[in-house]
Amino acid sequence: MVTAKRARLVGLLVLAVMFGVGALTGAATMRVAESGDRAQSREERPRRPNLWETLQLTPEQQAEVDVIMERRSQEVRAFWNEHGPQLRAIMDSARADVRELLTPEQRELEERFFAERRRHFERH
Repeated sequence: MVTAKRARLVGLLVLAVMFGVGALTGAATMRVAESGDRAQSREERPRRPNLWETLQLTPEQQAEVDVIMERRSQEVRAFWNEHGPQLRAIMDSARADVRELLTPEQRELEERFFAERRRHFERH
C-alpha cells in the first residue's frame, strides 16, 4: 500500500522528470531549428520585428509598455530568486535519478548535451 506522502513524492518526481524531458525536447528542437541559421552570422540574419513593432505602438504607448515590462521583469527576477533554488534542487535530483538508469555511454552523451546547452545560453 502506497502512503499519501510517498504518492506525493512520486508525483513530484514524475512532474520534475516531465519538466526535464520538456526542457530537453525544447533544447533539441531549438538546436535543430537553429542548425540552418548557423551558416549566417547574427549580423547577417534579417531581424524579425518584435511584437511591439508589429503593433505599431505610438511613442506614448511604447513608453508605457517599457514601464510595464520593466516592472514585470523585476517581479520575475524576484520570483526566480525566491523559488529558483527549490526548482533547481528538484531538477538536479530528477537528473541524478535519471542518470542512475543510464549506461556510461549515455551519461557521456548527456554531459556533452548539457555542456553544449550551457555554451549556447552563455552566447545568448
